[in-house]
Amino acid sequence: MSSVSNWSSRLVVGQYPDRKFDIEFWQKQGDEAIFSAAWEMIELAEEMKHGRKPELQRTVTCLKRIAGPDSPTADSLTVAVR
Repeated sequence: MSSVSNWSSRLVVGQYPDRKFDIEFWQKQGDEAIFSAAWEMIELAEEMKHGRKPELQRTVTCLKRIAGPDSPTADSLTVAVR
């Protein structure tokens, strides 16, 4: 099974490189690749800093119905997320 890989590179001599190459590269990759790369960096940083995979906290601490004068149905739901 052969895999095809595309490489992009540049050589900058005698000056600090501008961002044009980076911007063009990531625009070609698309949203999914950008998100995937960003998430990979988040996972790597979390593993290096805390020794674990990142987790999203979704803890509901308070759930109650309240009637408010400004609500059109007078039946609102308040959720406190910690």
